[in-house]
Amino acid sequence: MQSKVSWFKRGVVTQDLRNVGWIGIIYQIALLFTVPLQIFMMHQAERLPYNYDNGHYLFSILDGLQVLLMFSVPVILSVILFRYLQVKVPADFIHSLPIKRTTLFHHHALIGIFLLVVPVVITAIFIVIVHGTLGLEGYFSALDIAKWAGLTIVMNVFVFALTTLIGAVTGISAVSVVLTYIFLVFPAGIMILLYGNVKYFIYGFAYDYYFDQNIEFLTPIAQMIEIGHRSMTAKAVLIYIALSVIFYLLGIFAYKKRQIEGATQAIAFRYLKPIFKYGVTFCFMLLSGVYFGETQQGEMGWIVFGYIFGSVFGYIVAEMVLQKTWRIFREMKGYLVYAVAVAVLGLLLSLDMTGYEKKLPDASEIERAYFGYNAHWLKNEYPETPEYAMPVTEYAEAIQVNALNESSRYFFKDPENINSIMKLHQQLIEDGGQVTSRKSYQNIVVAYELKNGSKLVRQYEIPEAGYDEQLKPIYESQEYRYSNNELLRLKEEIQVDKISLNTNYLSYKKFNTVDPKQIEEIINALKSDMLQEPYEDIVAERETWGEIELLLENNQRLYVPWKKSYHQFDNWLKENHLLEQARVVPEDLMFVAVIKAENPEEALSRPGVSLETLFKNNEKPFIIEDPSQLEECLYEASWRWDKEYLIAIYYKNSKEPSYHGLENVPSFVAEHFK
Repeated sequence: MQSKVSWFKRGVVTQDLRNVGWIGIIYQIALLFTVPLQIFMMHQAERLPYNYDNGHYLFSILDGLQVLLMFSVPVILSVILFRYLQVKVPADFIHSLPIKRTTLFHHHALIGIFLLVVPVVITAIFIVIVHGTLGLEGYFSALDIAKWAGLTIVMNVFVFALTTLIGAVTGISAVSVVLTYIFLVFPAGIMILLYGNVKYFIYGFAYDYYFDQNIEFLTPIAQMIEIGHRSMTAKAVLIYIALSVIFYLLGIFAYKKRQIEGATQAIAFRYLKPIFKYGVTFCFMLLSGVYFGETQQGEMGWIVFGYIFGSVFGYIVAEMVLQKTWRIFREMKGYLVYAVAVAVLGLLLSLDMTGYEKKLPDASEIERAYFGYNAHWLKNEYPETPEYAMPVTEYAEAIQVNALNESSRYFFKDPENINSIMKLHQQLIEDGGQVTSRKSYQNIVVAYELKNGSKLVRQYEIPEAGYDEQLKPIYESQEYRYSNNELLRLKEEIQVDKISLNTNYLSYKKFNTVDPKQIEEIINALKSDMLQEPYEDIVAERETWGEIELLLENNQRLYVPWKKSYHQFDNWLKENHLLEQARVVPEDLMFVAVIKAENPEEALSRPGVSLETLFKNNEKPFIIEDPSQLEECLYEASWRWDKEYLIAIYYKNSKEPSYHGLENVPSFVAEHFK
């Protein structure tokens, strides 16, 4: 009679439990202390946060420690279970046993999964007990507990399966650990590096728009860090389950095909070594290119230097890891092939063979246009109908409704405004590579939502001066004013309880009012100023008079810059005899000193040179005491110090002056320095 050999190998299971059982015990204790015990202690101290109804409440309890356990315990467990693969003698011994490789793999892997699943299940049972005993239905539900346990198990198994697969294709434990964490962040990391480099070769590439596509959530680490505040979809969970199965099956395949001689080699499979070598080279090249590009204001010479330095460094590191020696310079001929291929790729990108840089839709195809200084609102537009609400504090039940109407912000539907945006865009296309300096520039994003549902998005860095003709009609449009002034977006039903005026200057003046009539008149005056402010004042760099604080219902606050171009508000203060009480006036000053500075920006960059020393070293400053001239100096005072003329304002109630540039030079100042 033929004997039947059991698939189950008790000896393998027993040995594995002896080797790694302690990890399961420590993990169990850590989970119990992290979640159920923490819930009990927080409840006793009345510090349990309220439920945000996102289904992942339990992940907000010591979330940092939970994430640490989730992405460390499975890695440690897999590395120890399959440690024998990386050491030649144990690898020879284990694989000489009359046990199939697939059987060995299944036993080790299932023991690891068992030690990751059971502690989570036991912890979930304790959470159920705490939940029922303390009556925590108002904080989280039984479904939340099930979601916590299920998702924790899914992520544990995912990380374990990935680590096991990488361990099967590597021959050094340290390399497998490093590669595991690299692969956990790789999808997001490589996208960031690619986008950060493509912008140097394709004019108008909207890198911020693609950065803002939540690409950080392509890494499970970022997803789990944010899960207490942002739910994970069922689709994402299914993807992680599918990837876990794929990694497990690939791990079996690699384990079966792996040669015993692969132990102690960084990469155990010969055909994977070139992928590793050139992958490391490429990533180091991109990282170095981004570093030098950002630190050197996009200078192409530095970017090319970064590519050369990073790729050479990455190639050398990869060869040293693969060959386990620093004597690798004979192998540098492979780098030359790589360098030629990358140079050709860079040339093709810069040629714009697809016409990306010059593409501009027809006005008839456009549903609405977008114009802003970043791409955030293009991707994260607030819905038009539902109210956006959030807790007042993490530990409060009260809910406050967003006081501002954020729908359609930075979007333009008026055909005239869309046409103005297209004219600016067309001019930028025509200028092309001429706009190269990043030393004094502003960032703009132009986008079009087309009637066929597609989008065209472009991003440019343009000089602060030079496009006034194209920008003026955009800035003076009502849609632009609505997008860039919070007071204009304040919902009509929101009550303003108090208004406070706080000055920026050293006169230390302040005005408060709770009078409903005054509040209404102030708001009307400010809105009128915002709606009529000319382009020249919108872009001016004058120092503000101060800040206007609006205390709204439910203790919300709105802060409005008190711009000097708000003339109707100034007139309201004068009519109500409040101007002297609210802001600095000529009567508060002793005098103003004016000097003409040559290259003040360069002078101030020298060690030991300050604005104070510039004035002290000037023997003949222009002293102004005339009230009307003082008023004009106050009005034109700028926060920028790189102006041709600098002023020092001396106050009667302060020993120290305040220093400013002059936005527009008054005629009497120019006349004096002729």
